[in-house]
Amino acid sequence: MRRQLTPTVLTAAAVAGVVTFSLVASAPVGNAAARPSSAYAVSAEGQVPIPKTPLAESLDGKRQTTSALELPKNPLLSVRAGTATAGNDSASVELFDIVVGPDILSQVQIPPELKQQCASLPATGANDLPIPDIALPDLGLPLPKLSTKDLPVKNLPDLCNLLLNPPKSLLAIDSLNVYCSGDSGGVDLGSVTLLGQTLKLPSTKQGASLPSNPLAAISVNSQGKHSDGSFTITGLSINLGGGAEVINLASATCAKPAAKPKPKPTPHPDNPAPPQLDTPPAAPVPTPIKTHQAVTG
Repeated sequence: MRRQLTPTVLTAAAVAGVVTFSLVASAPVGNAAARPSSAYAVSAEGQVPIPKTPLAESLDGKRQTTSALELPKNPLLSVRAGTATAGNDSASVELFDIVVGPDILSQVQIPPELKQQCASLPATGANDLPIPDIALPDLGLPLPKLSTKDLPVKNLPDLCNLLLNPPKSLLAIDSLNVYCSGDSGGVDLGSVTLLGQTLKLPSTKQGASLPSNPLAAISVNSQGKHSDGSFTITGLSINLGGGAEVINLASATCAKPAAKPKPKPTPHPDNPAPPQLDTPPAAPVPTPIKTHQAVTG
């Protein structure tokens, strides 16, 4: 069953402050070592390390596929299903129901004075009320110390809506598919929400980047060519806490096509004998017989 996400009432302007995307160019990745075609669904480095899971590698060009229905137990993220496939100069990944930072705001205890302010918001002029600066507790993720002013809200009503109706996760992705063939590839991205607010991510082959903010820095469709001729494309890279945790989702690498084995030449004798045909022996030459015949007349 897919997780149901509770949307928060955030204005477009408030979310735009943390989800303005800009195009970023791909850069070559230097690596002299040859690598096989490969693909993996999820990996993470930092305070909560997660190995590449599931991981498929094609060492001989033959198609390899592996799947996983769950990740190693961790407090950071979860997926419903992931499939990785690698073959001869091709690779792909399918991911469904990815959740980063589950129930991140559900543990926040709202101070009584803030509850009172939220309950007594005026009918008019509330949008002009400033956001109080209240320290947030440890959210269980590798994030810096945060306050209410670090949240993607622009006024007191927005903050009240966010804390009184907390979303189910920091980041949720409905589906993510990545594929490559040779030195090109693409990303198919489903619905994405940040703190319950649906984001419209640009679809571009060059990739897009979410500028750094206290919650997360997100890169979409990162591509790079390696010095050994291989090509890698990663669907989403999520940077938490300024590098304290880096999550990669759906990464595929296409290596150079596997070399086909050359046929070994068959040695031939210098003067081969003509082929022997299976034919019947020749008939013997007839021998004339001398005889005398009587003459009449």
